[in-house]
Amino acid sequence: MIVFFFFWQMILSFELPFSLIPLLKFSSSANKMGPYKSSVYIIVISWILGLGIISINVYYLSTAFVGWMIHNNLPKVATVFIAILVFPLMVVYIASVISLMFRKDGVATFIDTTKNDPAVLAPMEDSDLVPYREDLADIPLPK
Repeated sequence: MIVFFFFWQMILSFELPFSLIPLLKFSSSANKMGPYKSSVYIIVISWILGLGIISINVYYLSTAFVGWMIHNNLPKVATVFIAILVFPLMVVYIASVISLMFRKDGVATFIDTTKNDPAVLAPMEDSDLVPYREDLADIPLPK
């Protein structure tokens, strides 16, 4: 049972950056949140805490693997082959976390509600024009 708990915690700490970084980027983006984005102080504090948690998890993963490599009962050749396989995967993991942090997302998902303001749409009421709704523009029609 303890081995299963240890393994499960290692899997969770491996996945944590892939959920935490998009959440931090989403909540601090004006394109995504509009006027509801976090303040500068909250953004700085949350990124510091998030990067601290991620670095602790990466340290935990790497020391757990190195500790396993030192104290396993496998032949030395098998340990070397496992190390040759796992260390490049660790580099790919760290590179993917870093690229996730610095990836630019230019898609704006916040819909400005002033476009649906009655004062803005009042001149259209007398005409046959339908106001353009960005939130409904790309919805596929039912067949």
